[in-house]
Amino acid sequence: MQAIERARAGDSEALADILRSAHPRLVAYFAGSGPQRADAEDLAAHTLEAVVTSIHKLKNPLAFEGWFWQIARYSFRGWIRRTRRPARFEPSYAPGAGPEDAIHLSDEHTQIRTALEMLSPKDRSLLWLRDVEELSYEEIGGRVGSTVGTVRVAYHRARKRLEEAYGALEQDD
Repeated sequence: MQAIERARAGDSEALADILRSAHPRLVAYFAGSGPQRADAEDLAAHTLEAVVTSIHKLKNPLAFEGWFWQIARYSFRGWIRRTRRPARFEPSYAPGAGPEDAIHLSDEHTQIRTALEMLSPKDRSLLWLRDVEELSYEEIGGRVGSTVGTVRVAYHRARKRLEEAYGALEQDD
């Protein structure tokens, strides 16, 4: 507690002590959550950098532990978003495919977009988080403030509504 107060006041030795004791715990936390050791080290360094730059903003030294782990969770979520994002755009048709194939795929893409627009924002959000960002039901539940079971059921219902909307569009053609 005294070290935190001294670090908030600008004592670099107190801050160094905090960082030295926190580093192994952070690396273990990140490595246990899935990233490779090198990524876990990078995440720990990023988190500790955020602690250094914002410790003076911590109002209550008793809240340090929760504040510290919140920064770690934000760092981890950012890493998940960055690593799950596709590296580059992939064309929706195979290279070398004829113009007829590209037109067919373009029409299908338009129908899927139209079907998605028929859904509620909540359904679109659930489908995005699960299918595009590839988040687990637990991660989605934490993000939207619901239980895992609720997210699982809502996601499956959203998928069913998307299938029904897409099927209705296909019948109209």
